[in-house]
Amino acid sequence: MAASSVSSGGRYDVFINFRREDTRKIFIGHLYKALVQKSIYTFIDGDDLELPTTIQESRLSIVVFSKNYASSTRCLKQLVHILDRVDTKKHIVVPIFYQIDPSDLRKLAGSFAKAFAQHDHDPNANIDEVQSWRSALTKAANFSGWASRDYRDEAKFIEGVVQDIFNQLLQFSKVYVSFRGGDTRKGFAAHLSKALHQNVLSTFRDVSADIKGDEFSSLFKVIQQSKISIVIFSESYAHSRWCLDELVAILECADTNNQIVFPVFYGVDPSHVRRATGPFGEAFARHEEVFRYNMEGVTLWRSALTRATGPFGEALAGHEEVFRDNMERVTLWRSAVTRAANYAGFVRNNFKDDAELIEAIVQHTWRACRGFERILN
Repeated sequence: MAASSVSSGGRYDVFINFRREDTRKIFIGHLYKALVQKSIYTFIDGDDLELPTTIQESRLSIVVFSKNYASSTRCLKQLVHILDRVDTKKHIVVPIFYQIDPSDLRKLAGSFAKAFAQHDHDPNANIDEVQSWRSALTKAANFSGWASRDYRDEAKFIEGVVQDIFNQLLQFSKVYVSFRGGDTRKGFAAHLSKALHQNVLSTFRDVSADIKGDEFSSLFKVIQQSKISIVIFSESYAHSRWCLDELVAILECADTNNQIVFPVFYGVDPSHVRRATGPFGEAFARHEEVFRYNMEGVTLWRSALTRATGPFGEALAGHEEVFRDNMERVTLWRSAVTRAANYAGFVRNNFKDDAELIEAIVQHTWRACRGFERILN
C-alpha cells in the first residue's frame, strides 16, 4: 500500500481561506505542499468565479488568521460563506492562528480592531455586512484550531496541522481502495482514485508507506465505515503483510456490515490469485519460511539459555506465541485471498487500456453505491 488519499465527495477535500499578502509565499506554500503530499485535494486561490460553489463542494475549510487578515474584504466574505456552509451542511472549520495572539481575534483587539475601524469608516461599506464579518470572526475563532506560536519549528507545526486534517477527513470515506503501493501507487491506483473522486464518490486510497502508529487503527476504522472495498490484486500484492491484514479486515466487514467487495486483477492471472500459485504462491511460501525461521530461532534461544525459567521462560513463551500466531496469519491470508478472488470483478487483460478499465470500475462502483446512503453532496 502507500500514503493516503482522502476524497471529500466534491471537487475538493480542503478549501484554504487566507490573506495572500501575509502568508501566500511563506506559510501557505509549505502547507499546501504538505497537504498535496498526503493526496488531499486542496483549493488555495480565491479568484475562482464560482467561489461559493467551491466552498460548498469542499468538505473542510482551513482559515488562516494572520495579522492583516481582517483588512481583506475578500477573506471576510469567504469566511461568511464558509460559516454558512457549517450551518447548513456537515462542514468542518479548522482555524490557524498564524503569528497572532488568538485572544486578539476573539476580542477583535490589536490589528483586528484597527481593520474594523477602517471598515466602519468606509463610506462604501454596508453596515450589516461589516457586522456579519465581526460575527463570523468571533464564531470562527472559537473553533478548535492551531496556533503557530505554540511551536518553535514551523515544519513540525505544519506536520501537526496536516495530520489533524487527514484524521478528520477519514470519517467521510465511503469507497476504500486496497492496493500494493510499489506496484500501482503512481499509476493505476492514482488514476482510479482521481476518477472516483471526479465522479463524486467519496474515496479513501490507502498508501501505508507513510502510515505510523495510531494511523493503522484509524485505517481499519475507515474500512469498517466504507460501503465498498476495491481490492487491486497486482503481482506483489501478497508480498505485503499490511495488504494481507487489510484484506482480512475487509472480508470481516463484508460478513458483518454487508460491505461490497470486488477485485481488480491488474497484470496478474486470476487463477494464480485464486489458487495461490505463481507470484502469490511464492509470496506465501516466503512468509511461511520467515515465520518458520523465527520459530526455529526460539528453539535455539531456549537451548542457549538452558533451563529458561522465571522471566526468561515467560519471554521465550511470549516469542513462541507471537510466531505461532504469525503462522496462523498465513492461513488466514491464504483463505482471504482465495475468497476475495472469487468475487465478481475486473480483469485488466479484458480491456483495451487502463482508461477503459477505470471507466468500467467507476460506473460499477457508482451503481453499487446507489443502494446505500447517498454519497452525493
